[in-house]
Amino acid sequence: MTAAIAAHEWRRLRHGLSFWLLLALTQLLIAWLAFAQLEAFAAIAPQLKAGGSTVGATDLVVMPTANSLLLLLLLIAPLLAMGSLAGESHSGRLPLWLSSPTGSAAIALGKILGLWLGLLAPLLSACATLAVLGLGIDLDLPRLAVAVAGLALVALWLAALCVLLSGLFDHPAAALAASYGVLLLLWLLDSFSTGDTPWQRWALMPHVEPLLRGLLRSEDLLYFVSTGAAAALLTIHRLDRRRGLA
Repeated sequence: MTAAIAAHEWRRLRHGLSFWLLLALTQLLIAWLAFAQLEAFAAIAPQLKAGGSTVGATDLVVMPTANSLLLLLLLIAPLLAMGSLAGESHSGRLPLWLSSPTGSAAIALGKILGLWLGLLAPLLSACATLAVLGLGIDLDLPRLAVAVAGLALVALWLAALCVLLSGLFDHPAAALAASYGVLLLLWLLDSFSTGDTPWQRWALMPHVEPLLRGLLRSEDLLYFVSTGAAAALLTIHRLDRRRGLA
């Protein structure tokens, strides 16, 4: 049943004009940024080679573009998620979901996986553009693979968090505003920290930046898995409360 709900959510996203506009805009921006970075790299490549620098196209072209792709995912996820549980509630369809024999866990996980599939489409499209650069320049493919896997994990985490926030509200606009507010707070949290503060461990960027540099650390995986799982469990609890089961 979870797979069926995920497929339904993926079809809902795919049939909306906004999804295709966001996909096209993401592809356009990533292509423009990648080739702008490539042009800048081509201008300084002779100096880097003459100086014996080990910095290459992966560091100066791919990784900065991957950072831009992360920002685009943070902008896209709330837009796609606002029609999830909040959209179902606003349209009056959520009571039908809750009155069905389908469990709250299946509904929550299906919505999360469906949104993740929606986020994977612009992610994989943009990563294909970056991979094409390897036809003309030398790329560090293992680092690129770790960065892509890291972005896929971040996309799943975003799906869990945004579906949770969508389930807390009955109007898509309120869910959109809350999602942007929470993501902006997590994005800037390390900037508010001076030294080793208790809330610094919840900041997003210190856990994302190593993945985008091709570094796979256990503490980063633990951050995304634990907080994403907590968001999924809270979504299930929220649906149970709406059903009167908790």
